[in-house]
Amino acid sequence: MTRVTLQEIADHLGISKFAVSRALTGKPGVSDDTRRIVLNAAEQFGYTARRNRTVPQSIEVIFHDRTVANRELWIDVQHGIEMEATRFGCTMAVRWTDDHHIIDRLEASTLGFILVGPQEPRMFDAARDSVVPSVVVAHVVPELYPMDQITATDVEAGVSVAKFLYGLGHRRLVYVHGQLGYPGRYARLRGFSEATAELQGAELREISFKEDYMAADFRDAVMKMAKVGFEPTAFFCGSDGVAVTVVSELMRMGISVPYDVSVVGHADYPIATQVSPNLTTVHMPHKQMGVAAVRQLLSRLGMNGQLNDLPAQRVSLVPHLVVRQSSAEAPKHSWLRKLSAELGHMPGR
Repeated sequence: MTRVTLQEIADHLGISKFAVSRALTGKPGVSDDTRRIVLNAAEQFGYTARRNRTVPQSIEVIFHDRTVANRELWIDVQHGIEMEATRFGCTMAVRWTDDHHIIDRLEASTLGFILVGPQEPRMFDAARDSVVPSVVVAHVVPELYPMDQITATDVEAGVSVAKFLYGLGHRRLVYVHGQLGYPGRYARLRGFSEATAELQGAELREISFKEDYMAADFRDAVMKMAKVGFEPTAFFCGSDGVAVTVVSELMRMGISVPYDVSVVGHADYPIATQVSPNLTTVHMPHKQMGVAAVRQLLSRLGMNGQLNDLPAQRVSLVPHLVVRQSSAEAPKHSWLRKLSAELGHMPGR
């Protein structure tokens, strides 16, 4: 006779496998009525629970691949996860895989899963259907997806930078994506663009590169803008790495930062204070996002003082602007004359 599974009971009752597991193990998180219905169904189907020798104390952290895991952003998130897991007496195991079957293989030996960074849809679905809770730390999850998400307020960050630069007198603004394809950068552009559209007299252009450090792409884009008479005085960059590329290339072109133009980065990585001028940037609470992910996961298990049995939640941490040396009031002079050798004669403004 085939052994009945938790998933079959869940499908029969039209509830989650997680709820079935909580009901059968006598743990909090389900109502008395649901627990009674689950127990009756289990008896009807002849379900026999497997007995675990020990109670899991490990949190599984899953990255799609090593490239994602090695990005500075996600390394900081991982440090936050490890720090908070240790504080609660838990261990952390890190996996780099796009194989969604790992969820089924590990769920009996873990407290839950934290999915970090971009993931395949099948990984989301496997985690959602698991008997243990899952939290995703990423910029994007599918719409109305029933899984807790930890992220940061990227759109608000874009709005804040636009208003900051406008307050310094800048009216001709450029958003420098760097390499396209990063959801957080698009979100920041959305905020930056929406704010710029509402600021009287402000104009916005965009620049993107094939790769984040393609300085030649930036130079070509600036020259094209200059040739049609658009002389930007401020650049908001998709990351600190992109901002460093921008500052370095502007200086090679003879354009001074911040005397001629201002540059603002994003993330506040160590490199922001290792370049001259030091970068004005948006400090992102990446480590705290990892901390929040652990707290959210444990709250679903009632392990941090109170059981969180509310619907799936979107938790967005708020960054803050760090003003340093790469930003200043908008110049009253033109820097186009510094490019005269390449542009030909063009009178200053």
